[in-house]
Amino acid sequence: MKYIYLIIIAFSIHIYTTAQQPSISLNGRWNFFASNTQTEYEVLANYQIHWDRITVPGNWDVMDKYATYVGKGYYQREFEVPVSWKGRQVYIKFDAVYQTSKVWVNGKQLGEHIGGYTPFEYNISDIVNYDKPNTVLVMADNSYKRGAWWAWGGISRDVSLNVSNDVRMIYQHITAIPDFDANSVKFIFKYKLENNSCKNYKGRIISKTSDKSDPIITKISLDGHQTKTEEVTFENKLSDYELWDFDNPKLYTLNSKLEIKGKVFGSLSNQFGIRKLEARGEQLFLNNKVVRMNGINRIHDHPLYGNTEPDQLVKQDMLDIKSMGCNFARLMHAPLSKNLLNLCDSIGFLIIEEIPVWGNDDPQSFPDNPLTEKWLKEMIERDYNHPCVVGWSVGNELRDSLPNWGKKLLTSAQHDYIVSMLDYIDILDTTRLKTYVSLTCYSEGVNYSNEPIDKVDLICLNSYGNSPQAVRTTHENFPGKPIFLSEVGLNQIGPAPDAMLQDRLIRYMNEMKTYPYLVGISYWCYNDYRSNYKGTPESGFREWGVVDEQRKPKTAYQQLKEIYKNWNQ
Repeated sequence: MKYIYLIIIAFSIHIYTTAQQPSISLNGRWNFFASNTQTEYEVLANYQIHWDRITVPGNWDVMDKYATYVGKGYYQREFEVPVSWKGRQVYIKFDAVYQTSKVWVNGKQLGEHIGGYTPFEYNISDIVNYDKPNTVLVMADNSYKRGAWWAWGGISRDVSLNVSNDVRMIYQHITAIPDFDANSVKFIFKYKLENNSCKNYKGRIISKTSDKSDPIITKISLDGHQTKTEEVTFENKLSDYELWDFDNPKLYTLNSKLEIKGKVFGSLSNQFGIRKLEARGEQLFLNNKVVRMNGINRIHDHPLYGNTEPDQLVKQDMLDIKSMGCNFARLMHAPLSKNLLNLCDSIGFLIIEEIPVWGNDDPQSFPDNPLTEKWLKEMIERDYNHPCVVGWSVGNELRDSLPNWGKKLLTSAQHDYIVSMLDYIDILDTTRLKTYVSLTCYSEGVNYSNEPIDKVDLICLNSYGNSPQAVRTTHENFPGKPIFLSEVGLNQIGPAPDAMLQDRLIRYMNEMKTYPYLVGISYWCYNDYRSNYKGTPESGFREWGVVDEQRKPKTAYQQLKEIYKNWNQ
């Protein structure tokens, strides 16, 4: 029997702002040691180790001493666990470590995580001390590299200690889809629950949104050591809500508490928006209105901060990008930082997120790849509630390595990889657009048998040549679907302040605004970025940006701003 039901309560409850379970930050100064010759066991034993000091979150590559170091970096620090946490479930959580990591606490290896941009955690309840300090050691290896962006090494996002009761809510996913014909909003609250004890539990989740609607109560039942999801579905009047869009990014909050036998076992609080982005024929509709949206790509890169994305940099960049007339992009070839997504939620910037599978030699591009499925699942589970995220992409510019440009096609393995990953999105999230970014959809000899366009909601393509021709050819090859030019450019434009867009590119971009099936374009890119990819100038920064790596604007900045202004007229 499934214990889910709905109760409408006609009085106000004020406890829903209860904070999530306590958390202790482990950010700050850590010991650091870089070596590809010392064994892990020697580092654990502190054998002939001379520790440096480093800031977490951070990247070792921003330090002159380790600016070009590639390989294993070891992080170490002590921490204390409050005595009041004894008898509860204690976790150590990493929001991102690039790329392969191993973690030890008090000398015991907890596990290995592969993937540099998504969070992971370990339960350390049985191995921590409450009467003396504990030691954590992290190995981060940045040898794995994709694309032209710099493979910044280290613990690049927050580290925290978290505590919960035996039963906890891991996440709550909020779906709020408007039905314009029925004047209703369909809500689905999905809770993932975990029981870390051998006992069976029954209880309830009480959820309250920040509007004036009544609380929702979901009855739950968990067997010992069980992890499961529960859902509750209901509808309210659409006219009682404001929609989220790029002009009015209205946000609501869902506060939920898990209650068992009158005791609060935990709580969660998440923001969400009510909006609907859908593909109909060759157009995109946002909240039942046709939209054409342009953008610019942004690389998580800065000489001082690496890819750690401090709040002030994220805010500066995204508000500047929005001021240029941009409101839609697949910003980066990897899962984005939480603070960037939060900001995009608040300013109304729409995003397609992507996992880092890229190019003609990507070793991950084979069907039913468990690692890329893991990356996709971690990204979607983390970012599900963000209204700014309107689509998922499973890869960028996959193609064979043999024929000349203009004749490149997907290999059979790449084709089947895309198909299997798009199918996997259907398991994880059916509420957003699904896509991949193609360089082959306008190649000679392409067709539905070797390019899985029938599996996508939105065709995304990149072009660094005759982009109008690439877009027209794609439409001729695969009519009936909207097209987004997810990257457009011709070549690196040079350093600040005088670098300009080529007249030919300006002409191309202005010409394409007349194509009714093209829903937008995104210029590559906003900022210059560190790289050791072929063709990088002696400066060490690829000079594609309309601002340089320090965010100094180029002449191209005003040129692009004028192009997008004309698009919207």
